[in-house]
Amino acid sequence: MSKALLIGNGPSAIEKEMGKRIDSNEFDKVIRFNRWKFDLDGSEYKEDFSKYVGTRCDYWVVNDLHITETKLGISKKDLYELVLAVMPKFKFDKVFVNTIESQHTNIEFIPPEYEDDINSIVNFLPKWPSTGVMGMHFAIHHFDEVFLYGFDSFDVKYDTQHYFEDETAEYGKNKYKLNPASDHIPLKEKEYINYMVKNNKLNILWEKQ
Repeated sequence: MSKALLIGNGPSAIEKEMGKRIDSNEFDKVIRFNRWKFDLDGSEYKEDFSKYVGTRCDYWVVNDLHITETKLGISKKDLYELVLAVMPKFKFDKVFVNTIESQHTNIEFIPPEYEDDINSIVNFLPKWPSTGVMGMHFAIHHFDEVFLYGFDSFDVKYDTQHYFEDETAEYGKNKYKLNPASDHIPLKEKEYINYMVKNNKLNILWEKQ
């Protein structure tokens, strides 16, 4: 039975000291997302969150902007066994994707058709599933058991969207408090997670399990 643990960047990820468990050999793969370790300029965060979220990362899932614009996914790719890139179906460029995958053997794009599959379960249209949801769907297709930790679906009870952000900085504020309709659809993400948990496709990682 292959087991994957997906670590989200939600503020709840640093509410408990789970680092040792996350870094243990309990899971075959630990999967993380976007700016979990590096800011947009490629620098590491000054604050050490390892006692909460560990340091292990086997697969790194990034949105397409970290391939096309910030280049973060390319510049840090050698730190990971596999970099999984997510490009929304409406702008999926097969020529570009084939070029990147041929140049970098450990960068792979998650199939855009996953969006259709996800939308048949929970309809995200006219928007599209988040990088997190696409990563979850990939894991469901590649592992027998998939566990989640630190996915808050941009819950407005938190002042920031991500645990590594400063709520006093403008970009660090939880914009969904002001504009629930921006970018992603948090309630749809939560609905997808709840559906997959109910149908035994996803599991929520608890402190004692």
